[in-house]
Amino acid sequence: MTSEQSREGRLVSRAEIAALAGVRRSAVTNWERRHAAFPEALRAGEAEFFRLTDIIRWLDTRQVPNRDRRVSEPEMVTYGDRIRASLKRGQASSSSGEAPCTSLDSGSERARSLSRESLAELLELSMMRRWGARSPAGYLPLPLCLTFLKWAGPERYTALERLASSRPPLELRRFLQKAGEEADELLRKHGVVPAMKAALRRLAPERDADAAQMLSLVDGLDRGAFRDLLDAFAEDVALGSREAFTPRGVVDLLSGISVTEGSVRRINDPYPRGGELLAAAVVASGDASPPVVRAEAPNDSMLRMTAMNLMIHGVVPQLNAKVEAPWLTTARDHRAGADFILTNPPFNAESGKTGSISWRYGTPPPSNDNFAWLQHVLSMLRPGGRAGVIMADNAAVSDQPKERAIRQAMVEDGVVECIVALPSHLFAGTTVSACIWFLTTPSTRTEVHFINARRAGEMASRTRRELQPDDVRLLRQVHRSLREGTTLPDDVRVLGRSVSVQEIKKRGHSLSPVDYVSVGTHAVATPADVAASREELLGAQGSASFLDSTTQSLWGQGTAFGHIRQRPSHGWPRRLLGDLCKVQAGPSPSLLNPKMFSRGGEVPVVLPKHLRNRRISAIEESRVSDRDARRLERFLLSEGDILCTRTGTVGPSAVVGAAEAGCLYIGNLLRLHAFEPGTDSRFVLAFLSLPEVQAWIKDRAEMTTVASIKTKAMQQLPVLLPPIEEQRRIGDLLCALDSQIGAHHQVVAAAERAHGELATLLMGGALSSDEQTPAPDAMAAELSSLGTDHHTSKGNAGE
Repeated sequence: MTSEQSREGRLVSRAEIAALAGVRRSAVTNWERRHAAFPEALRAGEAEFFRLTDIIRWLDTRQVPNRDRRVSEPEMVTYGDRIRASLKRGQASSSSGEAPCTSLDSGSERARSLSRESLAELLELSMMRRWGARSPAGYLPLPLCLTFLKWAGPERYTALERLASSRPPLELRRFLQKAGEEADELLRKHGVVPAMKAALRRLAPERDADAAQMLSLVDGLDRGAFRDLLDAFAEDVALGSREAFTPRGVVDLLSGISVTEGSVRRINDPYPRGGELLAAAVVASGDASPPVVRAEAPNDSMLRMTAMNLMIHGVVPQLNAKVEAPWLTTARDHRAGADFILTNPPFNAESGKTGSISWRYGTPPPSNDNFAWLQHVLSMLRPGGRAGVIMADNAAVSDQPKERAIRQAMVEDGVVECIVALPSHLFAGTTVSACIWFLTTPSTRTEVHFINARRAGEMASRTRRELQPDDVRLLRQVHRSLREGTTLPDDVRVLGRSVSVQEIKKRGHSLSPVDYVSVGTHAVATPADVAASREELLGAQGSASFLDSTTQSLWGQGTAFGHIRQRPSHGWPRRLLGDLCKVQAGPSPSLLNPKMFSRGGEVPVVLPKHLRNRRISAIEESRVSDRDARRLERFLLSEGDILCTRTGTVGPSAVVGAAEAGCLYIGNLLRLHAFEPGTDSRFVLAFLSLPEVQAWIKDRAEMTTVASIKTKAMQQLPVLLPPIEEQRRIGDLLCALDSQIGAHHQVVAAAERAHGELATLLMGGALSSDEQTPAPDAMAAELSSLGTDHHTSKGNAGE
């Protein structure tokens, strides 16, 4: 028997069939339910499997639709052919030493893709309404409960699957009751106060709700989807700063620096929120046997989410509820100590409880618990243990006498290893910026590492910033170099610095990274830098001057533009936008999700924020792989297309230029393309910018729960259409004005850059800690040389 035949003869689950055939898990369920000839399942205990040989033989009769056919697949390919190709790829991967990609590998690209698709369907508004919820917060306990059961109680989950597929189908309310009871029983078994049955009782499913469909979607979710569901819940209920979950980027940074792979016995979090830090620590530890995990929380709800999150990752935590000031509890046992502690306690909380216990570094003031938390964390560490604690900024610089004295004692005792200053707008429910304190047990440490990450991350919305994977990798590299004493690369040297205890003492024991690694440590511009900035500014000014003349010429054509100063002729016909061009919404989140973006991708993706002044700009940071772009070929842009914002701040539109041709666009945008003969796209762009047209769009968008203009509604937009010659004249002038606006924005940007370069040169890095500032006579010579270049360039420009 050949290796391939052996692989075809094995038993596979429904999820594995879906992964091998390149379909969703729900597709396999539909095949099984709708086709009597579908192979019969074989039961093994509580699980069901199929012989892969039988599945391939049946799928040889099912041709892959052209719309779903992959670029590498020939016409008339079947799903059976696709499975054989998947098996060959897996065999090739195994022979080359790589692990084959299967649905059981939760880290595989295919598994993540399937999980994203299933999650997108679960979070659709129609699904929420189908299950009788008035808000996402009322609906999300259902997928949370089922995801928990799938990973933490597979036998219970399998029992639910059998009930959902029974004939006749199980009554929906009974299904919800059973799901809640199974989850609550599993939680109660491990000492967690249950509440899932009560949460699911609030749902009132409609007749078209389908329990089998819900389970098939949940079956496609990986472990990480539980956090996605928690985030969706938190966003809907707007959790306050004391309950909000730690942002993903911060979790990755904190766990990646604190936890090293190896033998980890105990991990603690005295304020676990949703258990996100503990779950990340468990994954980062990489141990074959799960560590002992302990969590304390002020309420049962926080403890329940923590327990569910950890049990999904195969860990049953030791829990202690109703603990508001954990440093006062008498139930704690510190004798064994913790290898790692990761925590995000509430910022600047005021419990007023310091107790009569002996504080190693001094009694914290009752008005602020920051240093109670820090000392409590240190008291739980075993010798050689490490901790990462998120603290409000003011803990590092407070002039409160007790807090300053505690900081001093901690530094002198060698427990402060590193402080990382985080950027603003990271945390939900608060505008307070923060730092991460990396702590160890007492040592003879003579320096502290400081990292200034204030400028890291990208704005994901108007009010929220997110750390990107590249940011996390860079900051971890900086930390590793500082700790190991290796040389930092030149481009990141400005981010971190090791500072002696003596220097910290001179600064009043401030532990704020911005006091030691500030913007002043950036390199002073050279005359060559300033000369290049000046040339850039001159070029921008030249372009703007040319467009000024062009636009003025169009304005000066007199009566040719008489209609611009008056209302259009009543003789112009009205046409519907859908008759003038095709209106196409962008790909759904199941096809194109922001989590697929990476700076290393080959194909840019246009987002609503990139539409400015009827042009598209600054799209370099959002990219997807060429492979994903080929899969979404029907959404690739062409020069002359128009994009319109369809959700959120609806209305803004922009024309696709030559530079954006071949890019993708996200589902929040509508694309106008394939314009009919006699229609000028530039005129349509100008028409969409009219105030009354913007009002028309917004009126229809506000009819939905979330402001959104639907494709069919946009197709019904009435357009007053002049003759094609008149459209072109109007388009020429208004597009020239748009180009003029863009050119002057570039002049402003270039002038700002030139100002910054020149200022650093003239002032010699006034705030820099680098003592190699140019001597006065050397600087004078540089400025003299720059001045010569300046006059020469100016003379040439004048000519």
